[in-house]
Amino acid sequence: MLTEKTLSAVLHLAETGNFQEAAKRLGVSNASLSRYISMAEEQVGFPLFHRKRGNSGLTREGQEFLPVAQKLQADLDKCADQIARIRANSGQLVRIGCGPLTPRTLIQPAIQAALQKTPDLRCRVDVSARQTPIEMLEQGKIDIYVGDLTHTPETENIKLMMFEKRAVVFAAHVSHPLHRKEPVTLNELFSHPFASPHLHKHWRAAIARALGGTVDAIEKVKSLPQVESDDYSFLCSLLSGPEFVVGGMPETFRELVTQGSVSLIETSPQITWNICAARKSGPGQPATDALWKQLEALTGKS
Repeated sequence: MLTEKTLSAVLHLAETGNFQEAAKRLGVSNASLSRYISMAEEQVGFPLFHRKRGNSGLTREGQEFLPVAQKLQADLDKCADQIARIRANSGQLVRIGCGPLTPRTLIQPAIQAALQKTPDLRCRVDVSARQTPIEMLEQGKIDIYVGDLTHTPETENIKLMMFEKRAVVFAAHVSHPLHRKEPVTLNELFSHPFASPHLHKHWRAAIARALGGTVDAIEKVKSLPQVESDDYSFLCSLLSGPEFVVGGMPETFRELVTQGSVSLIETSPQITWNICAARKSGPGQPATDALWKQLEALTGKS
């Protein structure tokens, strides 16, 4: 396979037909150009040029090979452009994985604060409660994860940062019958149609404990939720009528509460979230470090 140097030598000599002129364009000596041409002919397995004083034209095989060489050069140029774009973006793009509870509570304020100091920051946010974040971090698929990681075993190359625990809230349309009685027990709440993001095993265990940890509690949790989606825009749309209760964070429902169509339900006992941020240990790209610093500020420990 031709190297970049031998390919360039072939194309320049084919264009000029003159060793001295081609060597001048390449910025090499005549001897170096001659060596590159010999290497190219050895690599392709046939002569490419007639060696004549003052005129080194292509052989028949060289003429047939020229379009191949030109295509190879075009592909190399395209590859170089793509690599340059990746290099240019690598320091400014942060790939974020997060659970559904965190976009408005942590990701949004962190990004807004980071943009004030790093205007060229670009973020790609993947929201899912079904991710395998540690594996994704280790494989380089994401740069930062923000979600429920409290039950993740410690790993040497992953840095964890814990956020202050906050209570999960539940919301329903203002006409929902649960608003007639407060506080509402969790047993009463989960007796109504319930919608939420994916409830992984740790969330299910926490809800079962809050319901008393009995066999009946475990069976009740197995039937939850009636509607499951990691898209909170969709979940909030279910609050247009009195059918569903939706679990989330206060920020999730702020606009609907302000509009007066939805109210939060006071529950007893409360269920708290356990949210961490995670990234690979050691220094990272500037944009990743900038966003991590803003997340750290939200913990109140920076």
